[in-house]
Amino acid sequence: MRMTWGMAWTGRAAALGLLGLALLGLGTAAPAVAGEVAFHAQVKNLGFQKQYLDSGKSFEDTVELDLPGELFEPPRELGAISRDQVDQSTPEGAVRSDFSAWKADDAEWIKANFAAAEQAALAEFLADAEIRAGSKAGFAKLDSVFLWAVVRHEAYALVLITYGQVEDRSRGMTATLIQEDGVWKRTNVLSGDETLDMVWSAFRVGEMTARP
Repeated sequence: MRMTWGMAWTGRAAALGLLGLALLGLGTAAPAVAGEVAFHAQVKNLGFQKQYLDSGKSFEDTVELDLPGELFEPPRELGAISRDQVDQSTPEGAVRSDFSAWKADDAEWIKANFAAAEQAALAEFLADAEIRAGSKAGFAKLDSVFLWAVVRHEAYALVLITYGQVEDRSRGMTATLIQEDGVWKRTNVLSGDETLDMVWSAFRVGEMTARP
């Protein structure tokens, strides 16, 4: 499962990040995107390997997935903003709002960045004093989030980001966004999705290629 609230700073936080959530109803259909991004990952690095092994692939083989979207070279650096500067009309703006809310340690703002159906579970996560302290300390060290790519999968936007050192993709994160009431919100609804698994694995330990 690829489920994340923000950055998991403790083992307990990571465990709580696996909370089961009901599926969301889909929001407004995402518009078409020019260009594609090709994701390349070795079978051994995927969470869902059976389909490839059953088709004759080995663990060392590389598989590919193409999705509509854009790869940013170099990655875009997004600094923190105040809440009155938020613009969630684009996936980029939604990610910037999310990063800024965690950095500000503002629980209400953090919750507001997530889809409505997931805010109650997130509130329980944020109510844990150990988690909040670890999160606050971690984000205090960061000035920016780096945006590597935005791709579309069904009605979702998958946003590839890193915190801290821009060149270190090994700890990269794929944030899933869905449109709700005309704005982009984070969601963990794709935590068991094979496409998300492929994108996440290729981002962290594989290769990504832009196509026109």
